[in-house]
This record gives sequence, structure tokens and C-alpha cells, in this order.
Amino acid sequence: MRSVPKKIPQLDAIRGVAIVLVILHNESSVFPSLHLERLFANGWMGVDLFFVLSGFLITGILVDTRQSESYFKNFYARRCLRIWPLYYALILFMFVIVPHLRPSESRTVFDKSSPWWAYALFLQNFLIPNPTGAAGPLAVTWSLAIEEQFYLVWPWVVRYCSLARIRRLAIFVMCLSPALRLYLSFHGVNLYTNVFCRLDGLMAGALLALVVRSDRFLPSMFVRRAWMVLAVAVPLAFATEAVNARWIVFSLSAAASASFVYLALFSPQAWLQGALTNRFMVYTGMTSYGLYLLHKIPFDMAKTFHADRHPLLALPILLAACYAMAALSWTLLEKPFLSLKRYFEAKPAAFGSANREFAPALQICSAGRP
Repeated sequence: MRSVPKKIPQLDAIRGVAIVLVILHNESSVFPSLHLERLFANGWMGVDLFFVLSGFLITGILVDTRQSESYFKNFYARRCLRIWPLYYALILFMFVIVPHLRPSESRTVFDKSSPWWAYALFLQNFLIPNPTGAAGPLAVTWSLAIEEQFYLVWPWVVRYCSLARIRRLAIFVMCLSPALRLYLSFHGVNLYTNVFCRLDGLMAGALLALVVRSDRFLPSMFVRRAWMVLAVAVPLAFATEAVNARWIVFSLSAAASASFVYLALFSPQAWLQGALTNRFMVYTGMTSYGLYLLHKIPFDMAKTFHADRHPLLALPILLAACYAMAALSWTLLEKPFLSLKRYFEAKPAAFGSANREFAPALQICSAGRP
């Protein structure tokens, strides 16, 4: 048996793809003269890619360690070390430092993002009327709220249910979600940020984690089907989004994202693997959490100083600023806290013979949310 790699670069590259799509989608309106808004109109689907990858990695880690005596303590401690330091630093910055340094901005921050304590409790997707319209970087934190709400329930399901029951539950949620969204869409519910409307991706990732841990699984089993699903789901997702049928768009986006994750891990295509082991994309994925939470800051400053007058010059500078902030966040804040994860390690369970070589690497890989 070959040695198991400590990291799977393709997983970081997937994060890299997702965060690039999200940034270009969120900030393309800053430079209307470049006509990027149309090109990246569907870049928000990068969030679904994040959800699928998160469901895949989180479920894999939970399944691998479900017999551990410190199962809950280790899981929640590691999640807190990954998410809380930068997140709460951002909350402090937006609700304390910004109003102190720029009192004129204080009213804007609190008017768009009240009640402020919803962010401290990860309840902004329920308590903020328009969470995606919140001030600055607070506008992207709704997805972290969904992740945290997922963490409150899913570890308990994995711990106390059989793998067969978990598999059936994931399939049930995926099948029920479009119908639930269709019903809620007639009652004025914000489908985009509601946790019950965004479970498709998390459950698709969870199902994928169970599939690759099956004793009968072989990496080549679903490669052709994954290519077919990807080829069908992507254009259908774009088409249904064009007619504002969000109730089915999320399901199609989740299916495409799950297929992409599978192909990234198991497709033998040299061009795909080459692209997903590119150092820049891997680094982008490694720092994607900082990029996700901080990318609005440079672009909001650009709006203040009317940088849209020189878009070809400003855009690369602003993207470089995003990477610089994410690199500082990774080096000075995230990485030191992540090093504490070693105190909360759990011994993984044995893996099926068919995927014994690959599965331990999945357990070792970072499962952080960007």
C-alpha cells in the first residue's frame, strides 16, 4: 500500500474555485464598465460548493471518529478553533472599532445589521431582515450561521444513528428540499439565507462522504456518472436561475457541486488534476476563510474613493489587497489557533478495504469553512 498523503491539494483547490467565484460575483458591480456582472451573475453558487465540501468533510470526520470517547468535545473544540477567532475578530471590528474610528459610519452599520447580538449567536440568517444587505463583511456571514446551526444537530445524528439511517436521512432531505422551498416561496420566506432551504448541499456532501467510505466503493465507480450530472446540472441551474426558480436552482447547484468534488478527487483526467493541484489555487483555498470574510473591506473602501474610475488598474490592486489581508489573517490569527487542534485529536475508525488507502487522508484534511 502506498503512503497516505497528509493533505489532498484538490480539496483546497475546490475551496479556491468557490471563493474566486464568490468574490467576483459579490464585487463585479463595483466596476460596471468591465461588464463583469453578467459573466459572474451565478458566482453565488460557489457558496453551494462550499456547503457540499463542508458536508463531505464534516460528515467524514464525524463518521471516522463516532466511536471516540471524546467525540463531541473534540469536534466542537476543533470547529471553534477554526471558525471563532477570525469571526469574532470581525464582529469586534464592525461593531466596536469601526464606530469608534468613523462615528459617521456607526448608524449605517447598526441600521443594516441590527440586532447586533444576532451575529454573536450566529442567528443573523433568522433575525436580520436582509442578512445579505448587512454592512460590509457582515453581509457574507449568513452562511457561517447556517454552518453553525448544522453543527448543532448533525454530530448527534451521526453519533446515534446507523450509517444506513444517516444515508436514508440525507437522501430524504435532498428530495424534500425542493418541495419545501417551493412551499416557502409562496409565503415570503427568504430562501437564500434560510438554513432549512440550504440543506441540499450539506446533505449531498454527507451522502458523498458515506459513499466513499463504503466497503464496496471503488474510485472509478461513478466517474462517468459524475461527468454526466455535472454536464446536465450546470446549464439547468443557470437556466432555472434565469427564470428565478430558486426552489429548484439550489438542488441543481448542489448536484453539480457534489459531482465536481467527486471528479476532483477521483477523475483520472490529467488536465483536471493539473488545474486542481496548481499552487496558486491550492493557496487560495488554504486562505479562503480569510478571503471570504474579509474581501468586502478593500472593495468597500474602493467605492468610498471612487476607484471605479480606473477599473483596469483598481481591480488587480483590490484583489491583491484581499489576498494580503487573508494571508495576514492566516499567519497571525488562524494558524496559531489551528495549531491547538492537536489537543483535540481522535483516533479514526477502520476503513473499508476498497478505499482504505484514500479515506485516512480525508480524515486528516482540513475541514474548515472558508
